[in-house]
This record gives sequence, structure tokens and C-alpha cells, in this order.
Amino acid sequence: MVRQLTTPEEFASAINNPEGKLVAVDFTATWCGPCKMIGPRFAAMADEFPLVDFVKVDVDENQETSQQCGVRSMPTFMFFRDGQKVDEFSGADEGRLRMLVQAHGGPPSMRRGSAVRLLGLKSRPEANGRSGVLLGFDPAKGRYSVELEADGGSDKEALALKRENLVQTLKNVALRAQEGVDMPEQAKGVESVQQLVSFDPETQTYEAALADGTLLPALPLGCVVLPTGCSGVVLGLQGAPQHNGKVGYIVSFDASSDRYLVALDATNQLRLKRSNLRV
Repeated sequence: MVRQLTTPEEFASAINNPEGKLVAVDFTATWCGPCKMIGPRFAAMADEFPLVDFVKVDVDENQETSQQCGVRSMPTFMFFRDGQKVDEFSGADEGRLRMLVQAHGGPPSMRRGSAVRLLGLKSRPEANGRSGVLLGFDPAKGRYSVELEADGGSDKEALALKRENLVQTLKNVALRAQEGVDMPEQAKGVESVQQLVSFDPETQTYEAALADGTLLPALPLGCVVLPTGCSGVVLGLQGAPQHNGKVGYIVSFDASSDRYLVALDATNQLRLKRSNLRV
């Protein structure tokens, strides 16, 4: 569904959506012939690219927004993520529109302010295990900016890190044993962990904290149900090893098949066992 944004306030809210999705904006006019031609094709892409928000601005109805964005011809398409414009073009060019949606319409990255812990650093092994807060993501470099907390004799510092060197410390994560995976004795009968604290890449298990403070040092991936909307790293695939190490975004979880639907980019998705994805 394509929403019509009629006020500057609606526009500001739309381009700053809390999920961090790409927002594709069609600046259009009812009297514009090329707009009438490309409009239905723009709307059809909303079903094709579920991780992109498609919205319209009528330049006559919402003149203030159009002026603020510097729109001079119709149709003009602009693309925003986290409130920042990442691309734009003018003209009824469906091929270019599709190309830019595919280029920029991948899954959202981890959200700014997320709590993380470092792992697997070879150049800075002393930083492994330290906690930090995500400041942002640079898509050009593929690096996350992380401010590390002061830790003992170490001061706060900011590092640019790959996703493979970060584990998100999620809270209130549901527990449920995947078929063939044993739930740790301490967690049997427990519905959720208070927090996923860290991840051990050698054993591929989490350290988790229960509500009463009990620590589970070796919680298998197949014992947790990660929430929809979080990102993770694919691992342990035997049939399609080329996807191991890629970052995916959980679109949904199908309890009947016990599989995550994970988006790798704007068009490619995988159905993964819970043991093949870690935060």
C-alpha cells in the first residue's frame, strides 16, 4: 500500500520510520502525464519490496514539503533512510527506479543506540568481550561505529567494526528448543531469558542471563527465538555455505515450520533454522 503524505509533519514522520527501512518518495501531480504512467508501477513495487516504504507527495496538495525538498519537476523520486536522503532522480524511468530501490532497499542495519559486545577481533584481541553502544552505520565502508564503555583500565573509545565482530545484547528473548537441540537444565521450564549477553563463536552458543540473575554459559542458538525485525549473522549452513557470514534481517518467524524468513538484501530471502542465525 502506498500512503499519501499531505503535511510536512507526516513527511518527517515517514522518512524517520523507527524500523530504519528505506523510504521511497514519489513527488507527483494529478496533471502530470508521466506521473500517471509511472505511478501504478511505483505502487506495484510496494508488494515486490516489502522492506521498503513507498509513499507519495502531491506537490500541489503538500507544497511546503515539495519546496523544502527542492522539487522542480515531476515525477521526482527521493530515497531516505534514517531521515537522510541517500539518492534521487527525476523522470518516469521505471528501470532507474527499480535499480535504485534494489541498490538502497536492503534490510535495515542494527539500530542506533543498540547495546553490543565485541568478539573475534584479531588486531585488537584485548577489546574482545568489551561492551559498547552503536552510534551508526557507514554503508559505503560496511562498518558500524561503536562507542566502547570504559572497562577497568580502558577508557571509552570509538571503533569502526564489521558486523561479524559484534553481537547484539538483546533483552527478553523467548526460549523454545528446536528439534534435535537440548535445552540446558537450568533453562528448562523457563519461557525467556532476560538478556543475551555474549556469543562464543567456537561453540556457537550464547551466554544468557535469566530474570533471577542466573547465567547460562552455553545456550544453543536453537534454544532461542529471535524477534522479528532484528538483524543477525548467517552461520553453519551446509547446503548453501556461500551465505555463511552474510548479514540478514528477520522478516518473520513461522512457528509451524520452525524457520526464520531472513532477508539478505532487497530481493533475496532465506528460510533458516534457528541454529543458523545469531544476533
